Amino acid sequence: MTAVNIPKLRVRPKKAQNLSQCAVEMSALATCWASASVDDKRCAEMAKALTACMQGGRPKPAKRTNINHHLARLGKQVLGK
Repeated sequence: MTAVNIPKLRVRPKKAQNLSQCAVEMSALATCWASASVDDKRCAEMAKALTACMQGGRPKPAKRTNINHHLARLGKQVLGK
């Protein structure tokens, strides 16, 4: 039986980090401030939406699996490193 050359065992690729959940509201408020003044009444509604979003709190992260950790351990045993 010949050994198979497997440099890294991975089931799932690493996840890219998501933008903040309030990034859209913050961008809209900054755009409003850039087009008008900071004290403009048109931007007040966007400021309230950003405040409400930020007070909502962070959602609980989904439970991550540890399959890649176990595959890395198994790979060391299989490859003999």
